[in-house]
Amino acid sequence: MKQPARLIVSIIFGAYVLLMLWLLFGQRLGYYDIPGTYWDKLQYSLNLVPGETINDYIDMATGAVNPYLVRHALINLAGNIVMFIPLGFLLPCLWPRLRSFGRFLPAIGAIIVGIELTQLFTLLGSCDIDDLLLNTIGAVIGFGLLRLVDKLRLRKASRKGDGKG
Repeated sequence: MKQPARLIVSIIFGAYVLLMLWLLFGQRLGYYDIPGTYWDKLQYSLNLVPGETINDYIDMATGAVNPYLVRHALINLAGNIVMFIPLGFLLPCLWPRLRSFGRFLPAIGAIIVGIELTQLFTLLGSCDIDDLLLNTIGAVIGFGLLRLVDKLRLRKASRKGDGKG
């Protein structure tokens, strides 16, 4: 990547990281004011059953008569995917070693597990296996979009080289 483009991607990535820190931690300060000990609160904000939260939100979105609950469920489901699409796109742009899916996936997994554990132990959110799944899907979509952009760029470059562009 050329230097000016790398600088722009770095600035976008920095802004994205700051936004994510605020969304994941900053806006939740004092959010979980649950009575009990620290360990009670920890148990309350932990879900290790795959599909449990996703199913709850799907049930809420399809069966709720309260429009707020439908909106809340859809924002949580879609938001956990959409929020991580830029990470899947930008991370391999800045660190070319992560352009290999075999290296990308463990790196993304480690980042998301780190976020979930930070949310759990700071009580600034919940640690949910479904978040890990949905966030990873979002990052993989971003990775796929980057691959698509790369293919289109290569195709355009090859046309120019053939004298067709």
